[in-house]
Amino acid sequence: MLKALENREQSIAKSLLEASEAEKLLKNLKEEQLSIVLAAKNEKEQIVKEGIEQRDKIVASAREKAQVEVNKIMEEARKEILRERDASLVEMKNQIAALSIEIATKIVHVDMEDKARHEKLVEELMKEVELN
Repeated sequence: MLKALENREQSIAKSLLEASEAEKLLKNLKEEQLSIVLAAKNEKEQIVKEGIEQRDKIVASAREKAQVEVNKIMEEARKEILRERDASLVEMKNQIAALSIEIATKIVHVDMEDKARHEKLVEELMKEVELN
């Protein structure tokens, strides 16, 4: 019976030793799992950070390109406005010159000795010019 008791005692000691080793192994596995989770979290954060940096670079580049394009369009619009203004001024000068020539021609053809008739013609021509 003593032998059985010793066997039982050894069996219990062996079981306690195995349980202790299993507990250590479980603790090590939990630490390893935590380490893997932390490494994955750090890697995820790094990937997100790189993604954000890349996005910011793309957005900045797009903004810069858009600003260059806006500046180009604005400059072309300014040039077009100046060309149209210059063309309008030339056209207006031509019309003024044509009207001046027309008025001068009419005045020259009118009998210059009749002063009242001459003044009346000038008044009529001035009214005509004002209406146009």
